[in-house]
Amino acid sequence: MNIKDFSYVAAVVEYGSYSKAAEALYLSQPSLSAYIRGLEKQLGIRFFKNDRTTLTAEGELYLSYARQIIDLDTRLMKDLAQMQRIKSQHFLIGITLGRGDQYLDTLYYMLNQPDSAFSATFRIDTSQNLIRKVLSGELDLILLNDPMDTKNMSYQTIFADRLILAIHNHHPATQKAYTVPGSKYRYLPAEALCELPYILFPKGRNMRTVFDTFCKHMNITPQIVQEVLSVRSACRLVSRGLGATLLFDIPQELSYLTGEADCYYVDTEDLNVDFVVAYDKKRPIERACSKVIKEIKDSINSMS
Repeated sequence: MNIKDFSYVAAVVEYGSYSKAAEALYLSQPSLSAYIRGLEKQLGIRFFKNDRTTLTAEGELYLSYARQIIDLDTRLMKDLAQMQRIKSQHFLIGITLGRGDQYLDTLYYMLNQPDSAFSATFRIDTSQNLIRKVLSGELDLILLNDPMDTKNMSYQTIFADRLILAIHNHHPATQKAYTVPGSKYRYLPAEALCELPYILFPKGRNMRTVFDTFCKHMNITPQIVQEVLSVRSACRLVSRGLGATLLFDIPQELSYLTGEADCYYVDTEDLNVDFVVAYDKKRPIERACSKVIKEIKDSINSMS
């Protein structure tokens, strides 16, 4: 048997008919039917009952193994491709949307110099998609804020990313702000945060997890007036005086605020998030990967 045997049977089940499966496999329907009949004769079983779509008991057993074998084959091909990329010193690196604007040009220039030992192609995406892609072998490394759930990943911290609080400048809480010499923003006492209405990402997003953990630690029950899916929406609502939001101190996010809003640090370490380079812990870190990680860390830290 070969992988085609498993794929053809799985396709009929997935698409619910021989004709649709044949179209997806770029075969004629008679060719697919004949192939599966020949496989049934070879194994001495029937995959489908008389309606040609309902699996027999033997068909269900075959399909359960077929899916595992197809998955293993897919993972093997991705792992082999990744090994070849790394041997050739070429890396596929994912980076989050906001960070793409901040670091992409520097990292691309550094890793793709004519005299560099490495080369790299970058993919910009959301954190959730980057995590999925590095675990599936589509990316070698990803740069993002600490994904919190790291049970399937290893990571190295590049720097601690301090969250800032954006508030409309007429909100009474801003009267409690104080100045620290040499600091980019004024500071708000952590206890002042209980007075604010919030515009935040839904639960499950990293920034929301950090905020929820902070509130639990401070015994605060926050007033969340609106959940949003984009930084732009949050900043627009803040600029209209409808609440406060948390941001990373990067130009793309700050550009969405108008002059009606100010940014503040909060005097707590609980609103810091590590910016990391992460990779699949099941794949041994190659020597070449270690060198690229060091270059990435050195380059980003030199920018700060």
